[in-house]
Amino acid sequence: MAKNPTTTSDITSTTAPVRTESKKCQLIGMLSRDGGTTITAISSALGWQPHTTRAAITGLRKAGHKVETAKPEDGDSGLIYRIALSASADVTANNSAEDSQ
Repeated sequence: MAKNPTTTSDITSTTAPVRTESKKCQLIGMLSRDGGTTITAISSALGWQPHTTRAAITGLRKAGHKVETAKPEDGDSGLIYRIALSASADVTANNSAEDSQ
């Protein structure tokens, strides 16, 4: 018995689900905040273990992001992590601020 050929009307069209923001993008967003963020905050926001969070930050560094660490001003334990702006980004930000005035 021969199989009937499939026509396009027989195939239901499915669309790929819309991908939400990746965890890497969320991590970069958290690290780009003015005050930076802590390992604890990243871990709880992304559902990662602290060692996974540190490994992801290392991956960002290997990809070329300049991630800085600093001690918190209030004396809490732990470090503040943030992505440093490059010199060219600072110039661009300053130029756009001057243009808007």
